[in-house]
Amino acid sequence: MSKLRRIAALGLTAVLLGGCVPQKVAAPEKTEEIKAEEAKTEESQAKNEGKNEGTNETAATEAETAAAIATEITGPVEITIWHQYSDQYEVWFQKVADEFHAKNPDITVKLQYQPADQYEAKVMAAAKADDLPSMVHSAAANMTSYINEGALVNMDDYIYDSTVGYENFDEDINSGLNQMYVPWGNKRYAMPLFLGGNVFFYNKTMFEELGIEPPKTWSEVEAVATAVSDKIGKPGFGFQIMVDGYMEVLTQAGGEVIDLENKTIGFDSETAREKITWYKDLINKKVARLVGDDKHFTNPFANGDVGCYVALSGNYGYLATAVGDKFELGAAPLPQEGPKKFVSLSEPVFAIAKTNPEEELASWMFLKYLLSPEVNAECGTVFGALPASTAAMNESVYQDFLKVNPVAAAVYEQRDSYGYMPTIAGWYELRTSLDKALEEIMLDISDMDTALAEAKKSAEAAIRK
Repeated sequence: MSKLRRIAALGLTAVLLGGCVPQKVAAPEKTEEIKAEEAKTEESQAKNEGKNEGTNETAATEAETAAAIATEITGPVEITIWHQYSDQYEVWFQKVADEFHAKNPDITVKLQYQPADQYEAKVMAAAKADDLPSMVHSAAANMTSYINEGALVNMDDYIYDSTVGYENFDEDINSGLNQMYVPWGNKRYAMPLFLGGNVFFYNKTMFEELGIEPPKTWSEVEAVATAVSDKIGKPGFGFQIMVDGYMEVLTQAGGEVIDLENKTIGFDSETAREKITWYKDLINKKVARLVGDDKHFTNPFANGDVGCYVALSGNYGYLATAVGDKFELGAAPLPQEGPKKFVSLSEPVFAIAKTNPEEELASWMFLKYLLSPEVNAECGTVFGALPASTAAMNESVYQDFLKVNPVAAAVYEQRDSYGYMPTIAGWYELRTSLDKALEEIMLDISDMDTALAEAKKSAEAAIRK
């Protein structure tokens, strides 16, 4: 592997795999104070709805809302950010923080690395104690619990502000993010710096020898998996994390894991069962397998025991190292089939905590800087992912990067298919229940009816807490 390709490959090792596999965060009960505030807000909204537009009282309410945020830094401000980036990624993050400080001398950015173990518990404890740092970094599903604690800032107040706002935000930021905001009342409480998700990894050398192309649809997977399996004499295809791949297949087909409006489970529908049966048949035909005791497909793939599989784009760095010069590693967009194009976004997001007006403004200014075209494009090359900003994607440094990094190219190609699984409290338990059911079905430990019924019972209890 050339030096340039090795550098490009290393860029993906930092994508936090926990983004698609959120750690469990206890969904808190709303405090009496928050309930009281919500009651006041609802009462105020009801009163305002009964008034005619253009009245003095309505104008006063709008003026108060506009004045709720600071739009100018009047003195030295320090913002603290908890994050989970290490090694060269932390070095890059610090470099950007220093550059931002040089442009904004009154704002000092203090980065604090936090080990993954117990990170979410620490953030939750700080949220409950009203002691969060200026900004926090976590999986989107986890942010719901912090929102319920009333701990995060609604960034819409900054995004659309005439003084400090993000011009053309709705046109520039990937539209797939909008699905993340739905369970939050369509309010923007968090933002990613870059995007990534599942892609189709394959042994490009083997595929060329067999004269086959990566599948573009799920219907094409069986023929590809069969050809690979015949070549290596064992099941040649798999999902690194079956539950996530399954939810993408189901969503593309028009099914749903959960009906958000009614809070009802949808992973036991007729469509859902058809997709479970589809993958079960591939396993029975011995052309697909579960990851099993291998835990990850990285080594089996590098050793030739698997010829292709679906996994998060962030696996590329590990794969490139494991494969070395054994064969050429390929990556293609996730297969799509059905009425809805969909790839589940997996990357962690940043949120601004409620502190004080100038600290919140300083945090927004730094986040906005991270999303600026040049910085966000560089971020995409460092993390080997898709910049959140369309303007950043079009920067020459990122376009050049796409030419040497096959996974980044695949992630870029599927940029119009991104969306989020529901960012609701109880998602961790729902996903875990479904994962257990799928494994039991695939391994013939339980029949489909029994396994799904048990998973549904557990999931419903979790989302209705």
